[in-house]
Amino acid sequence: MAGEKRTEAYDLSFLESYEVEMSGSDKKSKKKKKSGQIISISNGSSAKAQRRKHNPATIFGISFLTLLIAAILISLVHLNAKLNELNEKINAQEAVLTDMKNKEAQYQLTIDSKFTDDFVKKYAENSLNMTPVKSAQKQFISLSQGDKGEVVEDNDEDNIFNRFRKAFGL
Repeated sequence: MAGEKRTEAYDLSFLESYEVEMSGSDKKSKKKKKSGQIISISNGSSAKAQRRKHNPATIFGISFLTLLIAAILISLVHLNAKLNELNEKINAQEAVLTDMKNKEAQYQLTIDSKFTDDFVKKYAENSLNMTPVKSAQKQFISLSQGDKGEVVEDNDEDNIFNRFRKAFGL
């Protein structure tokens, strides 16, 4: 005890009332401790008394839960950032598409205004030495009554491979 530091603390139990049995009598009386009593506690025992015991399983469980919540939050932030980035790309491409459609309409109006039917006929006759079609140049062919033409439609729905491909979006 020569090397131990001793700390002293005030005993505040005098603020509480308690009953003490008096020796030699059946009466119970209330006594208060004297104020100013000092008790001493050594440093080693006070640290042990104040130290809280930790369960390793609880520490591991809380750490794991904290890491899991942090991972979920980080993934949510990351996915939200990716979603915003993709939305910006979509908006940029929609703006480009709108611009291209406007240019197409503008060019079509320019073409329609410059190349009328009369202009095309005159250009073909003068520059390309072409002539309009005459009735003598037309030739009609007749089909015999036995010949028929049928349109064959591919029915993709009946094929099991096409159903499988559509089901998985391939």
